[in-house]
Amino acid sequence: MYQAYGVLGYPLGHSLSPYLHNSAFELHNMQRCYFKWEIRQDDLEAFMRSVRILPLSGISVTIPYKENIIKFLDEITPEAQAMGAVNTVYHNNGILVGANTDFIGFMEPIKHLPLHSALVCGAGGAARSVIYGLKKLGLESICLCNRSTGKAAELAQEFKVDHILWEDRHKYEADLLVNTTPLGTSNQNQDLSPWEIKNLPFKVVYDLVYNPLETVLLKQAASNGAVAVSGLSMFVHQAAEQFRIWTNEKMNTEWAEKLLREKLGS
Repeated sequence: MYQAYGVLGYPLGHSLSPYLHNSAFELHNMQRCYFKWEIRQDDLEAFMRSVRILPLSGISVTIPYKENIIKFLDEITPEAQAMGAVNTVYHNNGILVGANTDFIGFMEPIKHLPLHSALVCGAGGAARSVIYGLKKLGLESICLCNRSTGKAAELAQEFKVDHILWEDRHKYEADLLVNTTPLGTSNQNQDLSPWEIKNLPFKVVYDLVYNPLETVLLKQAASNGAVAVSGLSMFVHQAAEQFRIWTNEKMNTEWAEKLLREKLGS
């Protein structure tokens, strides 16, 4: 009997999660399948009831439900509790558990870099994981900006970091710039960037968007001589941790990144 997994979000047109996890299940000869669940906000409660009834074995959670899903769970891990965001759901002896693997994936490509300060664009569930990861890496200064000033102020207060107005972001200098917004994502946002001027005063620019591989922001980073970090690495490593939680098996991250680069290239 096949076990069912899937990604929950809205919209999901850009998601490569089904392709990656189904390829990994096949590689490991597992009788498991992974779906795409594009669920509207009004249908979220009914969907979560179905998770218990069917039951579904595991869920990847993405925009815009990383925070909203918590109220439908029985338990969340300490890390997810600290972040206030869940990106992974699994069953544990009848208990529906929420976890967060985003911060693990986020830290992987930058954990050896000498970074002391960061500016984070965005204030959603992904930003929570990023700030948590930056704090674990020991950065001395973290600043947040968001198009919705109130949301940025609330998140900054919760995590005890600084925040600035969205329109003032071009005046801020730091070692690292992180984009957690959907600006630059394939389809309607592909030609957009959270940084609207040519000059980027950062050593490293990290775009969590992974489709397309080379976003407008990463092109800007390259033209300014900054280290450009694609969100593909974060995506692969957070997915590998999900795979481990669900199957107790290790996903080969080099294989996974090569697989996705070929997919995106095609």
